[in-house]
Parts: sequence; C-alpha cells; structure tokens
Amino acid sequence: MPLNNIDLAQVIEYRDEMKKDPEEAKFTAKIQGEWVFDENGPQFRATVPVKDGTYTMEASHPNFSGPRKFPGPMAFGLFWFAACFTSTFMTEAAQQQVKIDQVKTRVEADLNYLAQFDLGKDPLVEEYRITLEVKSAVPDKKIQELKDRALKGCMGMYTITHAIRLKAVVSKS
Repeated sequence: MPLNNIDLAQVIEYRDEMKKDPEEAKFTAKIQGEWVFDENGPQFRATVPVKDGTYTMEASHPNFSGPRKFPGPMAFGLFWFAACFTSTFMTEAAQQQVKIDQVKTRVEADLNYLAQFDLGKDPLVEEYRITLEVKSAVPDKKIQELKDRALKGCMGMYTITHAIRLKAVVSKS
C-alpha cells in the first residue's frame, strides 16, 4: 500500500513532466449538467468521466426548509473544499515521507441568503472554516507546516482566498 494512500510515483512523474514543460500544468476543468424536471428525482444532474466509465452527480435545489432527497449545491461545494484540501495535505505529507495515521476534515460556511432574495446587502458567505483532525507520530510543527503548504497548493482554497475572473453566459436555444 502506498504511503498515505497516495500514488507518489504518479505525483513525481507529473511534477517531472511540468518541470520539463510548464504547459503540462495547464488545462481546463469542466463539468456540464442539466436541470431535471421530474418531481421525484434530483433537480440537477451532471455526469463526469472516471477511470472505468462515468460517475453521476445529482443535487436538489438549495435546502431552505431542510434536507431533501439529494444534497443541495452547497454540500458539493463544501465537499470540494474538504476533499481538495485533504488530498493536497496528504499528497504533501507523502512527498515529505510523513506517515499520517488518520485525518478527519470538517468544513463550515457561514451563509446569509438575504442578498439572494433582495432583502439585504450582507455577504452571501461570511466565513469559511476548515479543520483537520490529524493522527500522526510526527511533531505538531510538521503538521502545521503541511497545513501551510496545503493552503498554498490547494485549488479549492485558492478560489476562496483570491478573486478569480468569472465569465457567465446565458444563451437561449
């Protein structure tokens, strides 16, 4: 079993490719989905490629009055931040040969829907918090170093901490 369940050979191979040709580091991530009109199912669905086929992601409308049959969009956003940050942390640990015995990740977001409904001007998201509970024999200082490196290298955290250009297009078919 690879250290921390990270395929370090693949990580090193990709890093070496980027060293030779920095253009290898650039690509466009994309997802395409559609609104579903069946009242008994999800309201949004997207299918993404995975190693042996596809994986279908389904969501309900934001859950204003409580949980629905499918997660709301925010659950997927929080999952992205949690999975991205944790995998960046674990990849960094593997690259530094640091054995991690367990990691539990919690992401919290303070939301405010007033502006969405034209009832106020407060920010839609006030604050994000991410907490890792880490079990490892290494000193706390090393864990903090891994956290700092993960914050710098995680795409999810980058989107939270930097203003990124957005181009939104709506076309009528």
